Amino acid sequence: MDYRKPVTFGENWSPSRYKVLPYFAVEKALLSQEGIESILDLGCANGWNMSRFAQYGRSSVGLDVVPERVGLALTHGPVMVASGLQIPLADETFDVVYVQHVLHHIGDVNQAMREARRVLKPGGYLFLVETIEDNPIIHWGRRLYPKWLGDEINAPFTFQSLQTAVSEAQFDIMVAEPYSVLFWMWEILPDQFPFFERFTPLAVALEKQLIRYFRNQSAHCFLVARK
Repeated sequence: MDYRKPVTFGENWSPSRYKVLPYFAVEKALLSQEGIESILDLGCANGWNMSRFAQYGRSSVGLDVVPERVGLALTHGPVMVASGLQIPLADETFDVVYVQHVLHHIGDVNQAMREARRVLKPGGYLFLVETIEDNPIIHWGRRLYPKWLGDEINAPFTFQSLQTAVSEAQFDIMVAEPYSVLFWMWEILPDQFPFFERFTPLAVALEKQLIRYFRNQSAHCFLVARK
C-alpha cells in the first residue's frame, strides 16, 4: 500500500486479501472490548488504520512526522505532526497505542517504547505490527534497498529480537504471532498492476500452505502487549 495516497479501509483491497492477515481479528476483538475508548495511532500515515477503528465504532488520534501524510489522515480524525520519540501528550492518556510497520523506521526503538508506555494508561495495550527479517527475501532486499517509500529502515528485527525489545521495555506480551511468508508481495503487486487482483484467491490459498510449513520464514508479525 502506498501511504502517500488517501485511502479508507476496505476500499483498496478485495475481501480475500484480508483473509490471510490474522491480526485483524485479534485487533477487532481487542478494540471492541468494553473500556477501550482512547487509541493513539503512532505513525498513522494516511489514516488507513484510523478509518478501520472508526468502523469498529472507536475514535482515535493520529500522529506522524510527515505533514503531507497528516493532511491525508485528517479525513479520519484528529492528527498531529509529531515524533513517536517525543509524543506531545500527557502521561496515561490512551487505552491502546497502535504501531503498524513504523518501529523499524525509528532510530531509537527503546525511546519509542518508553514513550508508548508513558502515554498508556495502567493496564493499557500496545498493539504492534512489524516487518521481520526471518524471511531471507526481506533480509537481503533491505540490504539492497534500505528505504521504503523514502523512509529509511533504521531498526531491522527478527521475530525473537522484536519480542525481546518489547519485553525489555517492561511490557507483558500476551500474543505474538508471525505471518505472511510471501503474501507481503500481494500488498504491492495488485496496487501497482490491478489485473493481479483476479489471482488473489490463488495467492491466498498458496500463502495458507506456506505458513503451515515455513512459519519460521515469515515476513511479518504482530504482538499484543500490556503495560
